[in-house]
Amino acid sequence: MNFSHLTYFKKLAEVKHFTKAASELYVSQPTLSAAISSLEKELNTRLFYRANNKIELTPCGEEFYDYVSRGLRIIEQGIQAVEEYEGKINGTLNLGTLYAIQSKDWSQAIQSFQDECGAGLTINITQGFTPSLFEGLASGKLDVIFAGKPQTSNKYNCTYCWAQELAVAVNKKHPLAKKSVVSLADLAKFHIISYHEESPVYDEMKALLQQAEYELDVEYAYNDEITLSSLVNSDTNDVALLCYSFLVKAFDDVVYLPLQDAPREFHKVYLISNKAITQPRVVSDFVTYMKNYHFPTATVRPLQK
Repeated sequence: MNFSHLTYFKKLAEVKHFTKAASELYVSQPTLSAAISSLEKELNTRLFYRANNKIELTPCGEEFYDYVSRGLRIIEQGIQAVEEYEGKINGTLNLGTLYAIQSKDWSQAIQSFQDECGAGLTINITQGFTPSLFEGLASGKLDVIFAGKPQTSNKYNCTYCWAQELAVAVNKKHPLAKKSVVSLADLAKFHIISYHEESPVYDEMKALLQQAEYELDVEYAYNDEITLSSLVNSDTNDVALLCYSFLVKAFDDVVYLPLQDAPREFHKVYLISNKAITQPRVVSDFVTYMKNYHFPTATVRPLQK
């Protein structure tokens, strides 16, 4: 079986378009079509459904894609391992990260590691929300991700890096905006919005709010800090509870206050890799580097009046 044909198949399965796949592979479309036809003839089965330029994997194609992806990845790791053995720092690090944590400190940490490794290392960064990042980790498309610790963590290596502080976000016209710090008791009169139940922050948030003396009116429905901040930016009545990050500084009409009942290191961010996948040395080097890097916790500060 031709190695190039397997590479072509993997690319076509991912982009699902002959013209685009051929362009990204730097081959002609007839060459790509011939390679796929050769594979299908060798396997005696169809790998794709074709309709003009739009294609989809058949059930056999989906099964084959999983094995091809894993096989090509193992070969790439083998090549990288040999190069590392010879003292070369070459290869690619496929890194996933949540939007909310890409602060100046985070960028400096990534650049610092890149500088230490030199030009031989390429770092591909994928941004996303928690579910898509863990999907990438499970499939092997991502080597390591920055994210909250999953509820079921026995499948993953989780290395603590830093924490996010919990913030009470209100419109600057809200009664709580005049305070310098907020307690759970202060929240009893207001409608509260926060992260949905699928969020890695949900369990921590719910456990904290259950400590309140009175039952709080909480709507667990939102994905991220940007959405929560935008809602209180335009609504003078609601209160948002969110993890403080650099992203929220864009909202001039929102005041962010510390919650005195919450621990300062409220939501911990981890560097996470898949235990089931053997990683090249560059991944373990990256994890060690980030483990020892000093990431400051962003401090929630009220609006200066």
